This record gives sequence, structure tokens and C-alpha cells, in this order.
Amino acid sequence: MARWRIGVLAAALATLLGAGAALGAEFSPAPWLEDLAQLRDGLTAGYANLEWQAGRGLDLPGDYARAEGRLKRARDAFAARRAIERFIDVMADGHLELDWPNPPAAGAAAADSPQPLCDRLGYADADDDDAVATRLPGYRPMGAPSVLHAGLVEVGGRRVGVLRIPLFSPHGYRALCDRVAAQEGLGAASPCGEACRDRFAHEADVAFVREMQAALTALKAAGAQVLLVDIAGNGGGNDSSLALARLVTARPTPAPRVGFLRTPAWVAELASRQADIRAGLAKTAGPEHAALQRLEAALTQAKAEAAKPCDRAPLWRGQPIACSAVVTGTLYAGGLVAEPLAGPHDRPWSETVSAASRFPPSPPLWRGPLIVLVDANSASSSELFAAMLQDRHAATILGAPTAGAGCGHMTDAQPLVLRHSGARLFMPDCVRLRADGGDEVAGVQPDVLVGFRPHDTAAERVDRVARALPQAVKRAAAAASQGPR
Repeated sequence: MARWRIGVLAAALATLLGAGAALGAEFSPAPWLEDLAQLRDGLTAGYANLEWQAGRGLDLPGDYARAEGRLKRARDAFAARRAIERFIDVMADGHLELDWPNPPAAGAAAADSPQPLCDRLGYADADDDDAVATRLPGYRPMGAPSVLHAGLVEVGGRRVGVLRIPLFSPHGYRALCDRVAAQEGLGAASPCGEACRDRFAHEADVAFVREMQAALTALKAAGAQVLLVDIAGNGGGNDSSLALARLVTARPTPAPRVGFLRTPAWVAELASRQADIRAGLAKTAGPEHAALQRLEAALTQAKAEAAKPCDRAPLWRGQPIACSAVVTGTLYAGGLVAEPLAGPHDRPWSETVSAASRFPPSPPLWRGPLIVLVDANSASSSELFAAMLQDRHAATILGAPTAGAGCGHMTDAQPLVLRHSGARLFMPDCVRLRADGGDEVAGVQPDVLVGFRPHDTAAERVDRVARALPQAVKRAAAAASQGPR
């Protein structure tokens, strides 16, 4: 019996090896070279950070030539795929993603019963392996139940309040989904169509920001003298990071400028926003009407700019370009204004003007020394939060340089699909700018550096932060003494 099985396995292995040899003999790099050229042209037309890549010294012509060379030397699809991946990976952009087609799993069967509501809506607890502050020696969690972790720790004779946020989105907190479902009268098996999903998402966002408000209020009441917001490992989320930034400082925190691309997708996106504003013009008067008129005029100009061509192909030859495909001056993170407009925030067009209208209003809840803990996995909305506060000198940034994802996707543009391999390329279509005009995709550089290593254990990460935290506390306290927050 054993010898029979061995014989069958040997025959199967020989068949596989023979098939592999045949595939290797038939492999041609030509289709992959065509995909590479398509990839380059797609980046030229639709990649928001291409000019930044050239400006930071990335050797675009050399990288393309090296990718061509690897493809020409490839002897199988695996090597060709790796050549394409290396071409994208060298750009180190957290929102530039290559997705390869996967065949359906063999024997996959339909679920025996419908998924519970929160599963269908995509709510699940985010992994929190990267949390640091809640593991500091002497940390005492707050007693009040919350989906967020908050507590206190003593550092250098000061009581430090800790707020841990593993994800800037309610989708990372299953208990929050359960609470909103109960509030909306929805059970696990309840149907939830598009209108229901939109209403649910809105209520979840409101509930999430209220959780942050409640945690800050509780920490202040508990006597916290310094606030430490831990967003290490926080990969981003939504505009709730804008709301939190305005909760933890009284200093002006305008939303940063956002650049958009000269593409048909952006022409359509700007037209959609303009339609919302025009609907508001028909229903307003006075100062609100005048404000909407200014925004409508700005969108008209923005559409005209988005429709103008810009040839960036010379960048792949190492040559300068006579234009920029990135347009600035109209958009800001979360909307059309740097600061929320005065007046009602419950208009149908309010969220088009400013994402702040989506969240429950609140004055700043923290005015004392502020520290934000980041690491190499803090990305996207987390970088927005840290950058806003750093640019306004409202917080001391502690940790390691962030991921460098910056702005992500703001239009309905579809991914680029490579003709032969079927791989899909998702490209960021916007640029979020720092106060000095730099691209946020460069990452946020900490004020107090912690030398995290890629393979540090949780205990080592905690130890490194504990050693650097007294310096950060002193720096944050000194900054707070220079002016109100």
C-alpha cells in the first residue's frame, strides 16, 4: 500500500515537472514587456505622486530600464511578475498597490446561512498588535467602558493620559457596529440596502467621534496633565482624524491643501461637487449664499484646470516637464474649505463643503501638552492627523518616520488593468500638502526619534518608547507653555 502511494506521488511529481519544463520552454517575455509599457504610461497619466518621485531623486529612467532587463532575462511567469513588482515597490508609496488576479478557490461552497449584519457591512475589530502606550509600565486603564482604550501612566512626575486609536474608522470596532445596529433597530439578519448602509455609516461615524470625545473628557477629569495619543500601526481610515485633530488643540488647525490631477475622472468628480453646491445656491441667501457662490466659481476654474493636458512622459527620459499634472488651490482635506464655514452644518451639501459637518460639533477638549506616537505603519489618515498637529506646533511627534502613504483615492477612477497579466494597479489620485508645500507622501518625521527595528518584539517596542517618553513629555510641556492650545 505504501509503495503504491509512493509510486503515485512519483508519477504525479514527474507530470508536474514535465509540465513546468514545457511551460518554461513556451514562456515569452514579450507580453510582460507590453504590460510594463502600459504600466509606465498609466503612471504617467494617473499617478498623483509621479512628479514627487522624480523630484526626490528616484531614477525613473533607470528603474524602467532595469525592469525591462529583468523581464527580458525572465524564464517563467514568476520571475516576470517579480520584475513588475520590484518596479512598483521601489516607489515606496503606501497607496500604490498592484493586485494580481487569483483563481477561485477549488471546492469553495456558498455559506449555509447569511452573514450577520456587521459582517456584511464590513465591521470587525482591528488588529491591535502594534499598541505601545497601553503596555507601558504602570499603565492603568480607565474604568469606563469604551470601544477605545484610554488610561493613565506616570512619567517624570507627570500624569500622562493615554488614548489608543488602532484605526481611524468605525469599521475597526465591532462593538460600535453592534451599538449602532441596536440604535437603528436592526438585528443580525436585517436586510440593509444602499440607503440603509449610507445612514448606518453616518451614524457609525458620529458614534466613533463621540467615543473620542468621551475618552478625552474622561482623561481630563481623571487629572491627566499630558495627553499621549498612540497611533502606532494605525493604517488610516476616514476623516475622523480631522475631527480628532481639532479636539486636542485650541490652536487653529486648518485642513491641509489637496492637489488633484488633470484627468477625466477629476473633471467628473469636480462637476459632481459643483452640482451639490449649485443645489445649495438655489436654497440659500445672505452670507451662506455668498460663500457658496465663491466655492462654485472656484470649482468652475478647477474643472477647467483638470481638463488641461500635461505631458509627463519626459520624466521617464530624465528630462524636466513644462507643466504639472497636479493642480492646487481649490481642495482641502475633507472638502472645499480649510476651516468649516460658520452657520448650519446639516444642509444636504454640507459634507461637500467640509467633512467636519459629518461629525458632532465640539469645542477643543484638550488644551495641555500633547504627544502623538507614530511608527512605520502609521499611514494615510494617521499621517494627516500627525502632520496637521506638527505643522501647527500643537503636538510633539514621538516614534519612527511614518509609512509615507499620504493622500489616497478621492475619485471613482477604476484601477489600471494590465492587458496580458490581468494585474490591477491602484494609484493615488490626489496629493496632500504640508504647511511648507511638501508632499505628505514623504512621511511624517518625528520630533523625538525612537529607533524601532522591524523585528522588535512588543516588549522591546515598549522599552524603547518608555526610554524616550520623558524627553517627549518635557518637550511637549515646554511647547504648551509658549501659548494656549
